[in-house]
Amino acid sequence: MTFPEQPARRGSSGRRVGLALGAGGARGLAHIGVLEGLAHERINVDAIVGTSSGALVGAIYAAGQLENFSRQMRAFQRSDVLALFDPVWPRAGLMSGSRVVERLMSTLGEWRIEDLSIPFAAVAVDLVTGDEVLIREGRVIDAVRASISIPGIFMPYVVGSQILVDGAIRNPVPVSALSELGADVRVAVNLHQSPVREIVDRNRRDPRRSVTGRVSEALEQKLALFRRRPRTASNSDSEGGGLPNLFEVLTASMSVLEYELAQHRLAREHVDVRIEPDVHGIRAFEFHKAAAAIEAGRAAVRGAGEAIRRAQRLPQWLRRQAAAWPARE
Repeated sequence: MTFPEQPARRGSSGRRVGLALGAGGARGLAHIGVLEGLAHERINVDAIVGTSSGALVGAIYAAGQLENFSRQMRAFQRSDVLALFDPVWPRAGLMSGSRVVERLMSTLGEWRIEDLSIPFAAVAVDLVTGDEVLIREGRVIDAVRASISIPGIFMPYVVGSQILVDGAIRNPVPVSALSELGADVRVAVNLHQSPVREIVDRNRRDPRRSVTGRVSEALEQKLALFRRRPRTASNSDSEGGGLPNLFEVLTASMSVLEYELAQHRLAREHVDVRIEPDVHGIRAFEFHKAAAAIEAGRAAVRGAGEAIRRAQRLPQWLRRQAAAWPARE
């Protein structure tokens, strides 16, 4: 499927379609499939706002690089995921994020948000004030880096007096920001239709096979230097007591938070069309499962095209009233 380098700015009806791409780590690769599916349905996307991995995929689409990125991610292997991690313990995060940025530079380069073909924004949170920050200008790579800064895992992104982290801790599906981008029809892509189990049952866990287990092992090796004693299987087991590793604890905590926030915010914000890929079987750092996530996104779009076109035909007041009507059995 071919995507234009300069996506169209307006839908044929004149009512602009805006996508809010939600957070979810590797589950966010489903956004690729959603965008591919919308292209197949001949739906023009006129504005995108994203949180975390939603910001990443949205930025790549707005830069006209989705087809290239999709091809790269479908070929991603477990070893490629591990190569992205750069432990910096002890710091403000377990990973510096520099390898992720280096990888993305080949796709996003020096693009600036102001130069993208459609309005785009990334959502982050300033830890100093606690405020939600909508990034609408500057280098695309910087906006994405700020928005994907999972607290505790990636070091925060510092801009002046702001200490920016993953926007999912306040707004995991940023529908509320679409009006600021001039969108008339609000489409929410929610990756938290159902809770995700980030932690595998302890009786079935094999830390040597999981991505988080391998990364946690590397961190433990670094930490051993500060303890001034080597890490061995015996002292690791006795200290951990069979508990999940630190990455699993952090990602599981974020997943619980994102799920609850998404349910709460989507229940009180106006959404014209909701798209919810079934990605509950993909954990936060399982980027090697890109093909499954992308296909889940494409499957979730089926039927959404007509719903979006219907929303484009209705005036806003009628769309809001229709959304409030109870569904018929």
